[in-house]
Amino acid sequence: MAKKKKSIFNKIVFLINTFFAIGLVMAFLLPYLSPKGFGVISLLSLLIPLLIIANILFVLYWILIGFKKQMLQSFIVLVISYFFLPPLYIFNNDETSIKKETISIMTYNVRKFNLYEWLNITNIEDNIKQVIIDENPDIVAIQEFRNFEKFNLKYPFSSKNTTDKNVPSGLVIYSKYPIINKGNIASNSRAIYVDIIKKNDTLRIYNFHLETTGVVPEEDYLGIKKSEKLIKRLRNSFKSQQEQIKILNNHIKDCKYKVIVVGDMNNTAYSWAYKNLKNDFKDTFVEAGEGFGKTYEFKKFPLRIDFIFTDKQFHVRSHKIVNAKFSDHYPVKAILEL
Repeated sequence: MAKKKKSIFNKIVFLINTFFAIGLVMAFLLPYLSPKGFGVISLLSLLIPLLIIANILFVLYWILIGFKKQMLQSFIVLVISYFFLPPLYIFNNDETSIKKETISIMTYNVRKFNLYEWLNITNIEDNIKQVIIDENPDIVAIQEFRNFEKFNLKYPFSSKNTTDKNVPSGLVIYSKYPIINKGNIASNSRAIYVDIIKKNDTLRIYNFHLETTGVVPEEDYLGIKKSEKLIKRLRNSFKSQQEQIKILNNHIKDCKYKVIVVGDMNNTAYSWAYKNLKNDFKDTFVEAGEGFGKTYEFKKFPLRIDFIFTDKQFHVRSHKIVNAKFSDHYPVKAILEL
């Protein structure tokens, strides 16, 4: 049987395929490159979901046209990436019956309750309040919270901190369980914590909101000047995140209780920020999630930038993205077994 020859078109496709495959291999190193030392290179972490999807499409393309040897390039890289990178997509996780003592926690960036009317929806705060009531988590950690008098979740315990002085907004933690200690972690770290009592156990909950990247999906960043400004802003944001994570990690290191860390990382699971904030914690999406785990609305691209990290002593029973479109973020809820 005559061997199939590649057309000029397929040779070009294979060249492009090689470029994307090499890009994904390089991505394995990104979590180890400090934003302060490798500012521009660290920006590539935002593109890793695109690189993974592109390599999957190349594998399918070569199989469909009958060039199986060519598909091995991307196939091998994807197999290796499975062991080096957090999953982009998780297939169905069957939720097991919950019998032991559990605690449920939700993190939600509410985008200042639509202060600047990004969404054409009235009474956003009431809608968000109803989402939380319906989900009924034991702990609620909110970012970009504005202290509306009518936003009363009727949780018996809470702790708030204002981090944005221009438009007063910040972080809040609501709890059904007694808070015996609470505090803010340095003004530039954008994080707060509470210690709660659950029966005879003391748990430390951190709520963080790392430096924003300033990327606005509604805006057009095409053009050299705009692109240069965007790259500079991203680089500076990632450097600020590095400093914030350092402060937060130093605080966590001194904690003697079981720890849960939740919030808006403003970065992906393929970044230096993720690797160094997750440390040895469990990522509830990896443990019990499903699908892409998209938490941020970015032109239908599946970005996961909101996280729940837990101490290894917890067993993650479930991880859920709540389909509530009242912010540019989706609420994330997890149930943990104590």
